[in-house]
Amino acid sequence: MPTLSHVIKSVGLVTIIAAIGKVLGFGRESIIAAYFGASSMADVFFVASLIPTILFTALGSGLQAGVIPIYLEKRADNQLKADEFISVLGSFFMLVAAVMTIACMIFIKPLVMLTAPGFSDSELALTESLTRIMLPSLLFFTLSYMATGVLNANKRFILPALTSTAQNTVIIAATVLFAAPFGIEGLAWGFVFGAASQFLIQYPSLKQYGIRPIVSFLPHKRQIAQTLDTFYPIIIAALAIQLNSVVDRIIATSLETGSVSALNYANRLLWLPLSIVLTPLITVLYPSIVERALIGYQSFLNLTLKGLKSLLFLAIPFMVVMLISGNSLITLAFQRGAFDASATEMTYRAFIFYSACLPFFALRDYLMNAFYALKKTKVAMYSCLIAVLLNVLLSLVLSRYLGVGGIALASGISMLLQSLYLFVYLWLKTARADKAAFRDVFQESSKLTIIGAVIYGMALWIHPLTLKLPIIMELVIISLLVFGLYLALSILFKVSSLQALKRIRSSN
Repeated sequence: MPTLSHVIKSVGLVTIIAAIGKVLGFGRESIIAAYFGASSMADVFFVASLIPTILFTALGSGLQAGVIPIYLEKRADNQLKADEFISVLGSFFMLVAAVMTIACMIFIKPLVMLTAPGFSDSELALTESLTRIMLPSLLFFTLSYMATGVLNANKRFILPALTSTAQNTVIIAATVLFAAPFGIEGLAWGFVFGAASQFLIQYPSLKQYGIRPIVSFLPHKRQIAQTLDTFYPIIIAALAIQLNSVVDRIIATSLETGSVSALNYANRLLWLPLSIVLTPLITVLYPSIVERALIGYQSFLNLTLKGLKSLLFLAIPFMVVMLISGNSLITLAFQRGAFDASATEMTYRAFIFYSACLPFFALRDYLMNAFYALKKTKVAMYSCLIAVLLNVLLSLVLSRYLGVGGIALASGISMLLQSLYLFVYLWLKTARADKAAFRDVFQESSKLTIIGAVIYGMALWIHPLTLKLPIIMELVIISLLVFGLYLALSILFKVSSLQALKRIRSSN
């Protein structure tokens, strides 16, 4: 089992790779924004990508999250049998992906009308065409998520982390090369080629574990049935998570033109710190949490709560910077070409509410993984279904008053409440004698809340003085101020997450 020092080093390496991928991701979004802006054409593309995105995320994410516990449990008994069963499972889900792709092709018209009820006839027709182009990407994404699960279970994080870099590079090239001669269809083909690149970059390493296509399912039907009983709540939970995006975009189609694109760009910017800093920690910790769960509940709980405190510690300063300098971040990232000042203002209305709920986006994903490790998959599923229902109701109400900002706020509130539900469930499950670790979490959260509030107040007071500077200088000054004060106050308040990092450094 890896030491905490090894985990930190792995997180650091994955973070660097994720940062490169995210820079390319913003390059991709900036190029798309420059070519198509927050226009009806961009709205059509983002809605068309919704159906394949929902499908591959539900199937692929469920596969990735479910593979790790099953693979590690079977590997503890026999490595060869574990590799063989994962080959069978991967082949089975490829068949499922193919059936889903064909079914969506057949029922493309009602699916598009469901996801874009506010579109005109011409926009609906174009959405259907783009969706047909992008649907086969489901096959490549399923293979990619399968490979990622196996490699992560074996503590090989580099190639899975590089998938984003490969995909973004391909989409950027496709946009530059094909957008002018083929229009928005060129971008759709780039989406498909990018999906293929995610799997191809992992395939050489996957071969080392003997993973191969196995189309004879009958000898393994009992194992497959048992696995599906564990998997279906994970897949439904992943589908429910994607339904949040569906609800957001469906409601956004009924708002002013460009709302779908503004919501998309705001969400992309929100995922900058999530993808670069927070998601790598979640990814690296997950296999270790699964291993701890196989040992015993107390071992699992200790590592899970340490990870939770670390996520909170890392999320707070990013949240403050985004709240203070959100408009400048959007301007720097997107405002060029067809993306004008009005598009920036619309995107900011969503981004400010997303930013306020940044920690809960990370905590939700992390706690979901913790429940998968415990094989409490149905609890995680129910929490997602409740969160989707809440998000629908809040989005319908808040969008009337806050427009696209209301949709973002509704998503944030649903994330907050789902995270609290999962955390409280763990607390109630834990024996009274073992609840001391939760008191540490409460104390740490209180410290970080106070520190974050103090820094936000100081940065808000200083921010007007930086507005006359170039945007880059403004962002650098605010970031240095926020992170510097955060580090100083964390030392002063003796924040445990920082103390743990210092001990690791001194031990090395």
